[in-house]
Amino acid sequence: MSRKEARIARKIQKQLKDSEKKARLVEAVAVDHEPRVLVEPDETKSVRAGASPESIMQMSMAYKLFDYADRDGAWTWGQARNWCSPDARAGAGCAVRAAMDAMSCLTWSEILSQTTGGKERHRKHHSQSWDSLCDEAQDRWIEIERTEEELFRFRVGGKERIWGVRQGATFFVVWWDAEHQIYPTEKN
Repeated sequence: MSRKEARIARKIQKQLKDSEKKARLVEAVAVDHEPRVLVEPDETKSVRAGASPESIMQMSMAYKLFDYADRDGAWTWGQARNWCSPDARAGAGCAVRAAMDAMSCLTWSEILSQTTGGKERHRKHHSQSWDSLCDEAQDRWIEIERTEEELFRFRVGGKERIWGVRQGATFFVVWWDAEHQIYPTEKN
């Protein structure tokens, strides 16, 4: 057998071996046709096609009050988690809706540029790691099956805070903290 014939024979042998392997793989997939995933994808997230990552800063803040809201029970410091009924309107006793309505007129750039604190200026609204929250809030975060490691909080007044998560230009409200207890400071 010449070198050329040997090379052709090896090539044919490899093709046969590959086709057998492919047939076994197809058979295995046909038998086990369930996709293997560890986590279901979050259907609320969407791709911003054609936009640069920086463009979120020029988008107006949108919000969702009740999609992720944790309004069952009460905190140990006595504040009820049910901060607003779904049909409440701005100015009708729902401080969270009123604050979110006011913020939705601003772009994310305008929101993030707001500062407070007199001489020691710092951001009024900002992201915060969930593990910096009080133990009760961290436990509750896990209990309500939230997986985000970063929350966003809006400062509404002296102590009042609105906690939630940002996805793209949309803010999803999770908690109302009227007493600044979810992330307590020594000044409280």
